[in-house]
Amino acid sequence: MRQVSSKILKYLILFFLLIIPFINLSFSYYSVGKEITKPLDLNISANEFSEVDLSFIPDIDYTSLNDQWYNSKIEMLIITPNNPEFINKTDSLAKLAKWKNKKGVKTVILSNFSLYDGRDDAERIRNMIKSYYAKENIQWVLLIGDTDILPVRMVYNPDVFRWGEGRTETISGEYYKPTDFYYADLSGTWDSDEDGDWGESPEDNEYGIDEIDWTPDVYVGRFPASSVEELEIMANKTLKYETDPEIGDWMNRMLLAGGVSSYSISGLSGSGEYESTLTSYIIQNYANSVVNYTHLVKEEGNLSRSSLNSYFNEGYSTVIMAGHGSPTKYYIDTSATGFSSDDAEESSNDHMPSLVYLDACSTSSYDNDISLGEKLINNTIGGAIGVIGGLRVNWYFEDDYYLAALNRGNAKLFWKEFFENKKFQQGRALYDSKVAYMNSDYYKKGSQIGDEIIQGSTDKDYERKNILTYNLLGDPEVDIYTNIPKKAMNPFTEDIYEGQLVSVIIKDVDGKVIPRARVHLEGSNGKYSTVYADYDGNAKFRLPNQANEFYNATITGHNLSPSYFNFTTIVDNVPPGLDKVSYVPRNPSASELTSIKLEFFENKSGIESVYLFISGNDFKDFRYYSQSNGLLESESEFIIDIDRLIPGDYSYFIFTRDYLNNSKVFTDEAFKFTIPKPIIDYVLPVSLIILIGIAGISAFTVYKSIQKYADVVRRLG
Repeated sequence: MRQVSSKILKYLILFFLLIIPFINLSFSYYSVGKEITKPLDLNISANEFSEVDLSFIPDIDYTSLNDQWYNSKIEMLIITPNNPEFINKTDSLAKLAKWKNKKGVKTVILSNFSLYDGRDDAERIRNMIKSYYAKENIQWVLLIGDTDILPVRMVYNPDVFRWGEGRTETISGEYYKPTDFYYADLSGTWDSDEDGDWGESPEDNEYGIDEIDWTPDVYVGRFPASSVEELEIMANKTLKYETDPEIGDWMNRMLLAGGVSSYSISGLSGSGEYESTLTSYIIQNYANSVVNYTHLVKEEGNLSRSSLNSYFNEGYSTVIMAGHGSPTKYYIDTSATGFSSDDAEESSNDHMPSLVYLDACSTSSYDNDISLGEKLINNTIGGAIGVIGGLRVNWYFEDDYYLAALNRGNAKLFWKEFFENKKFQQGRALYDSKVAYMNSDYYKKGSQIGDEIIQGSTDKDYERKNILTYNLLGDPEVDIYTNIPKKAMNPFTEDIYEGQLVSVIIKDVDGKVIPRARVHLEGSNGKYSTVYADYDGNAKFRLPNQANEFYNATITGHNLSPSYFNFTTIVDNVPPGLDKVSYVPRNPSASELTSIKLEFFENKSGIESVYLFISGNDFKDFRYYSQSNGLLESESEFIIDIDRLIPGDYSYFIFTRDYLNNSKVFTDEAFKFTIPKPIIDYVLPVSLIILIGIAGISAFTVYKSIQKYADVVRRLG
């Protein structure tokens, strides 16, 4: 019985030796977790902490904010001929540019392209655009003048000669074809082998490379004016369209004319090319849910020259004419005229100008003064606000079942960008549809054309031609109506403080969100800024640090009448407040990374930066961590990850400031925590104790055994 008791005693001793460190550790570990949630109980000093000099904290950098308001980037170039006689006789362009600037599209008028390097004026103009694109925020380029006044780039592309099976261009010149795409695609020189043949394909380039990058950088349009009078017509019509349109149902209407490219052959199934296939597809997939429409179809008997002119004169916001064409005519079949230059000149859709897409050859050859496209854009008060059409012969495949290639693919994707992707600015819709075409399945893997799978490639002359020949007559930045415009709802109804990050949702008076709306603000001393809403109408901007400043706001957008509002900023002299401090994990330890969550309240200019200072020796030395909000951020919660700390007692304080530089230091007796010693710190001493205990017990056991043995020997003796 004595032996059993002895063993139990030994194990109890060992057990207590092992458990004592854990008991100590447990008490230490569960004593440190804190969450401070009562800001009024915090001891807050004005803006200093006597133990630490805070002068090293950098000043707030207002450079980028000031740049946004005092040095905003140019967004649009209007490029005129280097001919004072042509420009100085009218102020129509100056009025148009003034309106662009008022609504927030910073615009400059330039004519000094002769100062730039280049082998000809076209290259000098392009180099000027490139220069502004590199240093500004250029998106839009409006070229002023007919091609004999402001040049178009002639590119080398013998497409009809190579693929036309004996046919020729409708306008003379089989090798060099005009395009303004040259001014949109700013990469490279367009003449890498320097032979004077611009825009060559790999087949024609000396080094076997494509001289065109095919990625437009800016959106380009042209007023093809050959006189001051024509320029005034185009500029004034554009200004009225944007600022004072004729309100009516025409804004919500689309006119589609589907001609016949070739009639079916009796007994031959599937023969014939009917453009109503394309126009029907556009209606069913894109337009039907957005606008009302009138569909004229040749094979159904309701498309004729008379009917097309009659409907056109009633006024439609958007129009497509699909079929054959010549420089002066759109044909509803292989020979019958549907719409002509004379019709365009005499059209009576007064103050209801359309965006007209001419899906037909050569109809917008604006190097020809009598072209259909030029007559439409030059109609005094009607005609077109924009014309998209080909300058030369363009191409289509027979039996293009999926409307994927060339003319049909181009037209289909234009209206997809316009209606489905909401690219309502006519230049954006055109150039983005070119990119969409070159990224389509037809280019990536091919499409069913008749009995074949054919894949698109810009190595082919006819593909290059279709991308290059469709250009825009008109202002590329103009937003095309798809409904009667309404005023915007005032988004500035709440108090707005100096330096505040203002976040608003742009809606019309019916509460409908306006995607990509534009908000332009003007203050005193020449400061102004423009912001664009996102797809959901959200717009953000930070104001300068100036109280009692009066701002005028102009809001424009799709189907939105120009809307004008104002507000005055309120002074912000209240520093941020601290609402809550917590640890993650709740109980810091040496074995885990610790985060400190800081929650502030600041409803005025917003938190600019937060600094957390930590010390383990009453701030004889310390480490600090910082986080900040960007100009378009307004976070009030910050999670600061701190480095692993060695075991010990720590204290901290917090410094924060808002965008007005109102600052506070937060200190409190509760701003302390303990990092307990980890278990590993107890392993060695515990192990030593165990070893010593075992050794002692062993020695005691041996001693007792020897003593017992000696007693036995003594008794035997």
